[in-house]
Amino acid sequence: SLRYALLEGENLSLISRSLKENLKKMMKYSTVCAKLAVLDLIIVDELRGAESEPFAIFQGQLTNDSDLINDAIASSNANNVECAHFRRFYSAFWRADYIQAEASSQVLLSLPSSKRPKLISIYFYFFRGLLAFRRYRENNSEEQLRIGIETICKLEFWSQYAPSNFENKLFLLNAEQYASLPNIYEAKTQYEASINSARDNGRLHEQGLAFELMGNFLSSVTSYEPSEAMKCWKNAYLCYLQWGAKEKAACLFKEHNLNVFDVDSCGNPLKHSRDVS
Repeated sequence: SLRYALLEGENLSLISRSLKENLKKMMKYSTVCAKLAVLDLIIVDELRGAESEPFAIFQGQLTNDSDLINDAIASSNANNVECAHFRRFYSAFWRADYIQAEASSQVLLSLPSSKRPKLISIYFYFFRGLLAFRRYRENNSEEQLRIGIETICKLEFWSQYAPSNFENKLFLLNAEQYASLPNIYEAKTQYEASINSARDNGRLHEQGLAFELMGNFLSSVTSYEPSEAMKCWKNAYLCYLQWGAKEKAACLFKEHNLNVFDVDSCGNPLKHSRDVS
């Protein structure tokens, strides 16, 4: 499905085109599916930095995701309610609005439907774990550390059924845990393992995320030269661009003042090698 393609890191431009081509057909045969597709299109076009009017298909009956949530509540469609709040959480995480991501995660956890494992559960708990370790480092909250560790345990349990689907995610969560302790050597080792696993399994977006978080970590360690962190951020920038997330790439570019003229000097992050470039 297109949702799975989105969450697994397929090219965003292709997903956007497919969603827009199929929306009218969905409206004709299943408005429920059309509403879910609009949520996905919002995520895609926000990451791409593309202007779009996904709610135009509803001809004024629904004009934003709040309308969609209220419509789903009125029709007792728990799945659409959960997916709409997941959209808010997922979008907030990628645009680095961690306060909004935390708030959305609490809403999601309060929904009875969230207790039943489903496809989006994997991605929700993965990003929630990353968010928890980040917040632990910010405010030294033992509760956030506990959430992060529990997330690792949850994904380890799920991974026994499909190891390749979880490998790079678990490496990255472990890296963030070691960065929080801190254990510099183990953190760096796990970041590198996550980068290589994401590359080998074709998850370009999560490869970029691992590069970005590794750069953040190295920039906080005085024993590493600033150029090491910069190299990671440049690789993340390349990954995001090739994923099609131009807005995410632009934000990273601005945040770290990347030099566009030598961005390619860090190598091609798409090459299939077990060595981190």
